[in-house]
Amino acid sequence: MSPTPQAGPAVVQRTGLALVHEGELVVPARGSEAVLSVLNGDGTLVLEFPVTVEVRVVPSCDPDRHADLTLDRLTRALEGLA
Repeated sequence: MSPTPQAGPAVVQRTGLALVHEGELVVPARGSEAVLSVLNGDGTLVLEFPVTVEVRVVPSCDPDRHADLTLDRLTRALEGLA
């Protein structure tokens, strides 16, 4: 199914990153680990999904500094999504 203007929902044809615009609704596929729920009964929808983050520490660096840099970058990236 391909999207057309004003046609309503369409099935995503391939997995990948997407730009979601204000007012659009994302619904997890059946079997997905993502959960769509309504927050506080006010109609606000929340999409929750598990994320695995793997960090490999290279022996030639300070592990604490490496962890701080990684968390700073992750925080900036997540804040950029808001």
